[in-house]
Amino acid sequence: MGEQFIQENLRTPVRYTCDVLVAGGGTAGITAALAAARNGAKTILIDRYGFLGGSMINGAGPLHSFFNLYKAFPGVEKVQVVRGIPQEIIDRMIAAGGSPGHLEQDKGGSYDSVITLIDWEIFKGVIFDMMEEAGVRVLLHVTAAGAVKNGSRVTGLIIEGKSGREAVLAHTVIDATGDGDAAAFAGAKFIKQHGTTKVGMPFGMTNVDMPRLVQFLEEHDMVNQLIRADKGGKVDDIIRLGFELKKIPLFREYMDQFGIWGPLGASLHENNYNYINGTSLSNVDATDTEALSKAEIALRKQVMTLSRMLKEHIPGFENAYLTWTPVCVGVRYTRVIDCEHDMTLEEIVNCRRFDDEVMLYGFHDCAPRIMIKNGGYYGIPYRAFLPKGVEGLLVAGRLITSVWEAHMSTRNTVSCMAQGQAVGTAAALAAKSGTSPRELDTGLLRETLKKQNVFLG
Repeated sequence: MGEQFIQENLRTPVRYTCDVLVAGGGTAGITAALAAARNGAKTILIDRYGFLGGSMINGAGPLHSFFNLYKAFPGVEKVQVVRGIPQEIIDRMIAAGGSPGHLEQDKGGSYDSVITLIDWEIFKGVIFDMMEEAGVRVLLHVTAAGAVKNGSRVTGLIIEGKSGREAVLAHTVIDATGDGDAAAFAGAKFIKQHGTTKVGMPFGMTNVDMPRLVQFLEEHDMVNQLIRADKGGKVDDIIRLGFELKKIPLFREYMDQFGIWGPLGASLHENNYNYINGTSLSNVDATDTEALSKAEIALRKQVMTLSRMLKEHIPGFENAYLTWTPVCVGVRYTRVIDCEHDMTLEEIVNCRRFDDEVMLYGFHDCAPRIMIKNGGYYGIPYRAFLPKGVEGLLVAGRLITSVWEAHMSTRNTVSCMAQGQAVGTAAALAAKSGTSPRELDTGLLRETLKKQNVFLG
C-alpha cells in the first residue's frame, strides 16, 4: 500500500502582526528578540517550551565562552570577546544571585580559559523580566508550522499552540529554532549533518559529597577540569569538575558501547552535582519524529544506568540521587541553512576578519586538539546569516556552518548569543528603513552594534 494523504483546505486567522518575528527562544533567540525590540522594532518571540533559554539552560551547562583561550598561550592578553546583551544577561544574573560570573579554570584552561555558570531557575525569571522591560511579546508553547510567503519573500509564519493554528505577519523573520524549522518551511536550501555528531542527555544528582569525590578522582589521576570558588558553604568549593571515568574498567566497558566520554560537569550549589554531561547516541536525525522519540527513550535509560553506577561504585556518590534531567534530548546538529557565507575551519583557526563582520568569537569546543591561533579570535560576517534565495529571513545559532570541525566553534552558547544580537539588530534596522535584510547597510549595522557595546576589535 502506498502513502496515504489527507487533502486540506485551511483558512488560518491572522492573529498577530509585528516588525520582527523571532522563532525559537533559545540561546540565539533571546538576544535577537531583545536586540530587535531595543532598536525600536515591534517584536514577537515564539518558543515551544514554557520557559526561555533553550539548550543554554536545558543541557548545555557552563557557557562557552565570553573570552579568548589565553591560558593555552602564555603571555597572550586576556580579552573579553563577547560583550553587549550577552554580558548584560550575566550582569543581571549576578545581581539576582544566579551566577558567580566569569570563572577562570584552575585546571583545563587550555580547553576553555574562562567558563560562566548560571542558575537555570533564576535565569527563567530574569529573562522574562528583560523581555517585559524591552517590550517583547512572548508566546510560549508554540511551534512554527509553516511559512507565509509573497514570492521569494517571507512575510510571516504559521504557528500552532493551544489556541490552534494561527498566522503571524512580520516584516522580517528570524529563525533561531536550532533545527532550521522556519527556514525549511520558507523554502531555504539546507543540508542535514546529524550523521557527523551525537545527541546526548545530561543529568544532575543531589547529595553528592563533592570534596570526597574530588579526593578520590585526584588520587586516581582522573581530573581533567577543575574550578574552585565560593559556593556559600564551608567545605564544598568545587564548582566545575571534569574527569575521565573510563579509567575505571567497569565504566569503560559500558561507555564504549555508546561512544560516551567524560563526564564534564558543574556544581553551582553545595552537595549538588547539578550538571553531568555523560550520555551519547550517534547518527540521530532530530528532525524525524520517530528517530527523536527513540533517542529520548534510549538516552533516559543511559541516564538511569550511569547514575546508578556512580552511586554504586564512585566514592562521594554513596548517598546521591538523580534529581534533574532535561525536557528533551540535547541536539547539536541537524539542518544547516545554505547562507551567503559558510564559515570554514581555516577561517576560524586563523582568526579571519571580514569587512562586514558583526561579531567576534574566540572559543573552539575541540580545544586543545583544535585551537584558534595564538589565543586570538575571528569574525563572523553578516552574510553568514543571510539564506540564499529567500528574502525577509535571517538565521542564527547552530543552524549555520556546514562543516563539523568549524561548527564546533560557531554552535557554542556564547557564539549563538552574539549571533542573536547581530541579527536582531539587523532585523530592526531593516524594518525601520523599510528594506530587506539583504539590502541593509552593513556599515550602519556595525556602527549600531558598536554603540550597543558589541566588541568588533
